[in-house]
Amino acid sequence: MRITGLGHAGLRIDTAAGSVLVDPWTTPAYLGAWTPFPDNAGLDWARLADTDHLVVTSVAPDHLDLELLRRHVRRDVSVLLPDLPTTELRDRLAGAGFTRFVETRAGVVTDLGGLRVGIDAQTRPTDGPSGQAVVWLSDGTATVLVQGEAQPRDLRLFTALGPVDVHLLQATPAGWSPMAYDLPEQARRAIADDLRAHAFRTARRYVSEVGAAYVVPIGGPPAFRDDGLAHLNRLGEDGGSTHLDPTEFRDWMAERGYDNVRLLLPGSTADPREAGMPVTHALPAGEAVYADKAALLRGTDRAPWDAPPARDLDVLAELRAWWEPLLTSFPAVADGVGTAVRLTGADAGRGDVDVLLDFRGRSVRAYDGEKVRYELRVDRALLEHLVAVRETDWVHSLFLSGRFTARRIGRENELVFLFLGSLDPVRLGRLESWLTHRHSGGDDVTIDGWTVQRLCPHQQADLTEVGSVEDGVLTCGVHGWRWRLADGACLTVRGMDLRSAPAPTSG
Repeated sequence: MRITGLGHAGLRIDTAAGSVLVDPWTTPAYLGAWTPFPDNAGLDWARLADTDHLVVTSVAPDHLDLELLRRHVRRDVSVLLPDLPTTELRDRLAGAGFTRFVETRAGVVTDLGGLRVGIDAQTRPTDGPSGQAVVWLSDGTATVLVQGEAQPRDLRLFTALGPVDVHLLQATPAGWSPMAYDLPEQARRAIADDLRAHAFRTARRYVSEVGAAYVVPIGGPPAFRDDGLAHLNRLGEDGGSTHLDPTEFRDWMAERGYDNVRLLLPGSTADPREAGMPVTHALPAGEAVYADKAALLRGTDRAPWDAPPARDLDVLAELRAWWEPLLTSFPAVADGVGTAVRLTGADAGRGDVDVLLDFRGRSVRAYDGEKVRYELRVDRALLEHLVAVRETDWVHSLFLSGRFTARRIGRENELVFLFLGSLDPVRLGRLESWLTHRHSGGDDVTIDGWTVQRLCPHQQADLTEVGSVEDGVLTCGVHGWRWRLADGACLTVRGMDLRSAPAPTSG
């Protein structure tokens, strides 16, 4: 077996029973803000994309690059399709001309002429716009687990199949907090450090659970090549960004006794059957590319982002017609947010567009000086573009692009962003059902003298397995969310409280 890194989360895996292409990506994504680093445009894509099977783990644009797939991948390739909660991934691939789909099912290993494949779909709304997949591959000579950015409750579905040779997972957080928030620099750095530390601890927990011979961090960070976004690259001493280089995770793991972390750059190859799994890098600089990142970003020839033109759109009228029916139709989502969000499209020449999104009142109206917990500010032309094209996923366009700023009072309410990433009836219906189920919390269990609901309100992890109590505070080990058990209040974000009470004493 040979594994070739394609940059970011992209992989080509050559096995004794055929080749598999996973998540290849080159086209600038998220409103042109993200490009792969190190740059992978110079790879021999005609050769690398000539494959027997294709796996796309998510509809997010840094995983589903339709432009690259149309240009380089045969339309009759065997597409191994995860069992995702919507047909969005299949529909997009079919729209690009792909015709052969192998539908997989969680818990079922599919045999493809000697290549055994298991794909588990993560289907919660917090798992991305249409879910995301974990991929297990074995050809009898080696076994690979591609976890990517998925964060399943556990990986026993795959570890039960036998030892894993190579475990590939995302170890660094991708998001917009705290970078987009109007915060003092010291606070920004502190929040970024906390997010990084938790992401590394979460990755180490998965690494320990799987126990693979070798660990490979994949999935980032991207390169931000616009001057206005350069701070997101976390160059030099800039500690306010969570977009961390994989060398930082490798060094962090090494400090804790893990000497089995390997890095794959674009074009790098490794064979897990070789002792120590040495990596052969195609890039002349090898892993030094991360030390030379600033110079390489300046020297890379990439076309500038083509910003959308001004439209003079009646944003308020358009948003009212689009969003008010959604607020009315999905009350659990609206009540879960339960506050108002100010949305400003800024333009010094034409004037600002200032809108209030009132979840409690189920209305969209002009902002009139109300005190709000959330404020989002974006260039007016970009806001007009999102509205004009009816962009249904602002998370995987505006927010991850970094082309906005935000302010908030108090803890974050995750449902604000889940709503803005689900702006159509199908996605919001999925979110509504998830919220309704989540509120039940499962049965009551006892943890360290407290009776609590079994399921974490965030992603329904089993708190009897991943929860710990200290000084009356329950912490979920999956994402580090915390609850004050005296009243069940979530100390991490708003709107995520749980049931809790002192456990009854015997006698």
